[in-house]
Amino acid sequence: MNRLTLGLACAILIAAFGSGMAWAQSSGSYNYSYDSTACTDVSGALGGGTENDALKTTMKVSSGNGVGLVVRPSAVVGLLTDVSLSGKSGAGTVTQSAQETVQFKVTATPLSGQAAPSVTPGDWVTYDDRYIQISTNLFSLLSTCTSLTPSTTCFFNFNETTLSAHSFDWVVTNLSSGDYGITVSWRYNNNGTSAPNQALACVGPVVLTAEQAKLFNSSTGMTF
Repeated sequence: MNRLTLGLACAILIAAFGSGMAWAQSSGSYNYSYDSTACTDVSGALGGGTENDALKTTMKVSSGNGVGLVVRPSAVVGLLTDVSLSGKSGAGTVTQSAQETVQFKVTATPLSGQAAPSVTPGDWVTYDDRYIQISTNLFSLLSTCTSLTPSTTCFFNFNETTLSAHSFDWVVTNLSSGDYGITVSWRYNNNGTSAPNQALACVGPVVLTAEQAKLFNSSTGMTF
């Protein structure tokens, strides 16, 4: 009888421990997609990068009640902005500029007949943007620019502005039970940069991760 009781107690403990493990594993899910093609920078020459403009993965949601998806595209981004100036005597001020932008966007597509979910942010997010402008009046004043010339007479101005975000979180909500397709897309824009100036970009490698999580809303607020 004692052996039977001990065996039954062990069986109950094992069953309880096993069910707890199963609950922990089913409380969230994770998926990813990966493009390993890398950008290169050889002595200032930009090259390589993936030829794709999107990565996809899928997520299965068991219940939409209080569940959200956290989607994170991470990428290496290379930018090349090459600005050249030319002029002649009497030309006054010469100005040239170049700008390159790389943006990412996440979309979630219902695959089981559900209503469309909400994706935040819902528009393109800038991962990298660089603007360079050079201005000078030296071509028309070379013969008069000396060490005695006031600094306001001859000038060479260099202006650079940069925006960067190489990893960003999108949140997908208003989910229902079923499958969803997750797509991250990226695009390039040279913002009208024209010859002889160059504005080039490359992307890669890229990792897309998607994780199911329970959204937390405290009715009494949180104190920090």
